[in-house]
Amino acid sequence: MNKMSFFSSIILFFTFSAFALPLYAADSAVTVSAQGTVSVKPDMAELRIQLIDRARTAEQSAALSAKKHKTVQQALRAVGVSINDTGTKSFSIRQEWEWNNSTRKRNFKGYVATHVLHVIVKNLDDVGRVIDASVRAGANEIPIIRFTSSEYEKKRREALVKAVENAKKDAQIMAMASGLSLGKLLDMQHEYNPVYPVHGMAQGRAEKALSSTVPTEIFPSEQDVNVSVHCRWSLVGK
Repeated sequence: MNKMSFFSSIILFFTFSAFALPLYAADSAVTVSAQGTVSVKPDMAELRIQLIDRARTAEQSAALSAKKHKTVQQALRAVGVSINDTGTKSFSIRQEWEWNNSTRKRNFKGYVATHVLHVIVKNLDDVGRVIDASVRAGANEIPIIRFTSSEYEKKRREALVKAVENAKKDAQIMAMASGLSLGKLLDMQHEYNPVYPVHGMAQGRAEKALSSTVPTEIFPSEQDVNVSVHCRWSLVGK
């Protein structure tokens, strides 16, 4: 055998040996997405309370806003909301203009001071009383209520465990159906999208408290905490 034939034989040997390896040994993998869900009962509420005051000058609108803010804070203390659970979300003073169709010009109306409070109510039984007290004290709008839970982080971890378990079960089923076995975990990612129930009619009901003796009632429903995972396992031959 000459040298050329010898080296050709070696090349052919390694070439056929490479093709003889199972394709799944190096490359085969399974990617699975799954979700875990756990229910939680809200036990707290977060309110956004807006105080809006208009005046001819910026100084006057700021003064009116400061007076209203003090009155609302006193009302919140009276219904049991701690000063530590009320804070300023935002504050602004802006010019207000109105378009005049007759003159085709803008008319200056004055200034608008907007003070937005973020209020945490730790007892859901007090939410209606907080809304009514705020409105009676001068609050103009309560556009949103977000219900939360002190158990959300615990429930999120429980949902995460369920999501991974579901993903692994699905991956095992897919591997078995392919005549293979599940190998080692190659990659794992998760997504958590908190869902907070929002009481959309809170504003309308709260404003009625000024002219109604019927107290505002809020009854949040149980919510689902959802966590999604994306996992990738290698596949091995049996």
